[in-house]
Amino acid sequence: MHEDLLGYLLGALEPHEMDRVAQWLRESPEARRELEQIERALRPLEEHYQPTESPPPDLVSRTLANLPPLPKPGECYTDPVSSPDDDRVSLPAMNNGVDPSRDSQYTWLDWLGGALATAILLALLLPSIAEGRFEARKSACQDQLRQFGTALTQYVSRDHQNRLPAVAKEGPEAFAGVYAIRLNDAGLLSDISGRWCASLGRPEAIEADRTQLDKLASVKDLHRASVDDLREIQQFAGGHYSYTLGIVDGQQFKSPKFESRSSFAVMSDAPTGRFSGVDIQPQNVGHSGLGINVLYEDGRVQFLSLSSLNQIPDHPWLNHRDEIEAGVNIDDASLAPSYRPPFADVRQR
Repeated sequence: MHEDLLGYLLGALEPHEMDRVAQWLRESPEARRELEQIERALRPLEEHYQPTESPPPDLVSRTLANLPPLPKPGECYTDPVSSPDDDRVSLPAMNNGVDPSRDSQYTWLDWLGGALATAILLALLLPSIAEGRFEARKSACQDQLRQFGTALTQYVSRDHQNRLPAVAKEGPEAFAGVYAIRLNDAGLLSDISGRWCASLGRPEAIEADRTQLDKLASVKDLHRASVDDLREIQQFAGGHYSYTLGIVDGQQFKSPKFESRSSFAVMSDAPTGRFSGVDIQPQNVGHSGLGINVLYEDGRVQFLSLSSLNQIPDHPWLNHRDEIEAGVNIDDASLAPSYRPPFADVRQR
């Protein structure tokens, strides 16, 4: 069963297998201890992972600047290593009287050839480097979402109704990012820095106080915080991700019940700025503005292009009324960035 626990932790099992292992974990303290041992063994790999750095934006200009300056018409440069005092064999005698200095001269044609060769080489390499950087960061983000998926599976296995973490209808806990806080309070987030996507930079608003990147408030902190502190917690607690806002079941607002649905989104990358309706600007989305990673209830993580979002029956960022609010029925997934309340007119303090 060791392999089953590893697959469960990585979200690599089929839905029915995830349910079977989750049931086993609920019933067996020994299985839970073994799962914790596996998590501890994998933690050093997560801590030492570093996403691929991008090439400097001025790589081409810096490379061209390092080429020798273009000589003026009629001028040439001789080999700077040569010296009149060098004790060398007389080359003119070896070359039938041909001036050997021609071999060490650097003309404008040489400069032009070198510049063209450099430009061609960079034109061939830079797309591959950029593609590799894009894939590395996208994969890193997907791995982080899978870890959240594992934490969610464990969370619902402990809940007597098998429900996902709840966003409150109003008050200090009425924001999407409370999702991450509830997981952390339950001891299920081994690394809270996983809230920050590798494709996006650190938020400027908290760049000066870097300690805020490494801590996460508790539910109790929400009720003790001042108005300004509470607003900051609500804005940044969820990091760079979107979380489910909940659903309306009949006349009641609830947290979605976990059913391992392959079409029900529970988390995704989030746009960095505000958005409305389906008019989402590419520059406000991670992964080079090409698309988003979405974590579904069955543990699957899928990359969706922005152009395909409007073709999905259940848009991950909008409910069935095209609103950034809680789902209008039990199968309507609606995700939002950390600061968003479940309903537009909700009081959040």
